[in-house]
Amino acid sequence: MTKKIDKYKVQAALVRSFFDAFSHGVIESQVEDRKEKTTPQSVKKLMLEHYEHIAPAFFDTMFFPLAAMNYKYEDIAALAREAQQRGDDMMALVRTACGDEAYYNAMVEEYKRNFSMLLAGRYLSNADHLEGYVRKAKEETEASVDSDRAIELTVRVVMFAYVRGLRQTGDGACFDKSAHLGQVHPLRGATLFRLMLDAMNILLLDEAVDFADAEAADLASLFLKVCQTQHNFTVMTDEMDRTYSELMKE
Repeated sequence: MTKKIDKYKVQAALVRSFFDAFSHGVIESQVEDRKEKTTPQSVKKLMLEHYEHIAPAFFDTMFFPLAAMNYKYEDIAALAREAQQRGDDMMALVRTACGDEAYYNAMVEEYKRNFSMLLAGRYLSNADHLEGYVRKAKEETEASVDSDRAIELTVRVVMFAYVRGLRQTGDGACFDKSAHLGQVHPLRGATLFRLMLDAMNILLLDEAVDFADAEAADLASLFLKVCQTQHNFTVMTDEMDRTYSELMKE
């Protein structure tokens, strides 16, 4: 039996993972000097230059994962068609995907929190994210997401957001087939693996993981540390394979 994860925690992890992955994709594609990639000046400059691209990329990446937390897979396409027939704009569609006003408002707060940090040239640390993400109000009924589904959705957000960031140059994503984790051949391996480690940390754990005692060269041990179980690790790598196959077809 798989575990359940609080829906607010999953939603916050998805939003943070989008901003983390999209911004790193933009930076990877446009800053060659490794030392300059994550300086506050570079982060702020590139986020301001791509300000108008954030919302469309967020919608394209996040509509399905947000909807998948609240609706059956087979109902999502019909949901989108009905919203488009009403003439809903992007934010109205995202509001529908969130399921109810409380989750929508929480999503907006997470959006603002992450975006404002990037516009200031900084990233939320895992510890700061876990301490400050929006929780449910006391009067709300607790709701959760199956952990397998939560992992799959988070993997998709990381990989799609990263590719959409890379493609902001107009040259398309760069696929590096020289490194792999399990069966997957990732995009620009080192960055993607770091993004995925952080995403699994904030999704599956309640505190930031200290990697000081882990063997940095052993990716499997690092991922097992954040995934906690072999089952979660397998769910993650299987979804990385599926998502990579989708991206290769685009």
